[in-house]
Amino acid sequence: MSTGGGKNTPALPALFIGVIVFTCLVPFANKAFNVDDPVYIWIARHIQSNPLDFFGFNLNWRGVLEPVSRFNENPPLCSYYAALAAKFSGWSEAGLHMAFFLFAVAAAIGTYYLAGELCSRPLTATLAGVLTPVFIISATTVMCDMMMTAFWVWAVFLWMRGIRERSVFNIVLASVLIAASSLSKYAGMSLIPLLLCYSLVKRQGGWAWFLLIPVAILAGYERLTYVLYGRGLLLNAASYAVSYGGKGFLNLITGLVFTGGCLISAFFYSFTIWRKRTLVAGALIMAVILTLVQAQTFLAPFPAALDRFQSDTAFHWLFIVQLYVFAMSGASVLAAAFADLWKSRDADSLLLFLWVAGAFVFLCLLNWTINARTVLLIFPPLGILIMRALDRSHTSGKPAGRLLPAGRFLVAAPLIPSLIIAFAAARADYKWAGSQRAAAVSISSGYQGHGNLWFMGHWGFQYYMEKLGGKPVDFTSTVVRPGDMIVIPANNCYVLPPFLFAGYSTISEMRVPSSGWLATMDPLAGAGFYGDKVSGPLPFIMAPVPEEKYFILTAVRQFALRRPSEGELTP
Repeated sequence: MSTGGGKNTPALPALFIGVIVFTCLVPFANKAFNVDDPVYIWIARHIQSNPLDFFGFNLNWRGVLEPVSRFNENPPLCSYYAALAAKFSGWSEAGLHMAFFLFAVAAAIGTYYLAGELCSRPLTATLAGVLTPVFIISATTVMCDMMMTAFWVWAVFLWMRGIRERSVFNIVLASVLIAASSLSKYAGMSLIPLLLCYSLVKRQGGWAWFLLIPVAILAGYERLTYVLYGRGLLLNAASYAVSYGGKGFLNLITGLVFTGGCLISAFFYSFTIWRKRTLVAGALIMAVILTLVQAQTFLAPFPAALDRFQSDTAFHWLFIVQLYVFAMSGASVLAAAFADLWKSRDADSLLLFLWVAGAFVFLCLLNWTINARTVLLIFPPLGILIMRALDRSHTSGKPAGRLLPAGRFLVAAPLIPSLIIAFAAARADYKWAGSQRAAAVSISSGYQGHGNLWFMGHWGFQYYMEKLGGKPVDFTSTVVRPGDMIVIPANNCYVLPPFLFAGYSTISEMRVPSSGWLATMDPLAGAGFYGDKVSGPLPFIMAPVPEEKYFILTAVRQFALRRPSEGELTP
């Protein structure tokens, strides 16, 4: 049974969606660059001066100076766009963010048109995916994830429409967009087997030959990077993912938690799309699983958060409740994809199922860390699956049994709490990024004239420290002399604990206010939106957030830094 909607989707709601997305993002236009933003910016700066050798320079991003081609696991298209945008907007935060907002708008509008092919409520389906923490936060970065997703959605839509209308133009354009998605982020290559499978099940396998277009483009890119850097970066990224991917049942549960928290609208819609007995059974099963695994197990790699969990009753229950809600929400996403496949059993339902299942498997088992940026790819099918479930219940004449009705106006009600949470999470991420910029400004202005100003840590903190004259520590070559200063952020990556320098330096602390009551990246709160291995097993958490702490070391005698052991260094 097909649950597809009308094929001539009206254009006016698409404009409305664009306005909604842009309105949600504008308050974050001045967000400080953070996490991996600086890498894309530095590559873009290099591209402006040497566009044919995009990774041809060295950078200290992991505690040592090394070629960018050695550690960067993403292709260069995003940085080419940033280089072009900077020609017009400059390198300011607001200018680049506004340029990247275009991809969020494009992804949302593309989802709307795709939803018009697959369900009867494309506007609500789109908003159910857009008004989520993962979409709003990802749209406020200058990383490649939203660009890849925008190209992905339009490629799927044009491929489906091309097959339906037998349009060579649409199929060729879709093929080029597959290549663009893949050159934004290598995960875009998954479109090739996904659309191949869709075409074969649709009994339109003749169109699959056009998939050789992105294959040829990617093969050319692989050859180019081999010539430039001595190895094909596409295959290297694939081997990296396989080598460092997570394993085991705990990873699956953490992936479920990330999926549900990032796509929190799934939780609120679960009371509308599932019958009471299904909800109760799912809730009991999840309660048993989380009881057997225990919350402490998730926090074991984060001693500070585990200690807080065991000693702070309020934090204890806040963590458990949100872990449970996010896990239930994630289970609802996967169940919706499976139920749609089971009940519809057509090419459209298979496409949606493979889309969600493939992203989830990569999130849990193939990526080096579980992060929200991978979950972003699931936002387009999320709302479509929800609306298809509602379409089926009304078509079958059995809408009874749900906890909440799905009338004409109530079907949009779950969007309200989802938007509130999404905006709160985006605000917290904005404030956390800003705290690193504020710390760099305060440190650089307060410790001038004391010798060299060294620092550990990366992300946005590195970007602003270098901009203000600080020097990143190189664990293989840095020599610290009396009077030099070393800054060590407590919440960052590739840093050593300050107690290792006892006897060589005096140590003081500086604290900077962070996000207040919601955290996206904080090992004290167990929140790891950008990487669970770095900061915690929840994508974000509503709980009191401590101030950001920075240790200021003043060297009292000369010493050379050494390459730390794996156990000493944060991920």
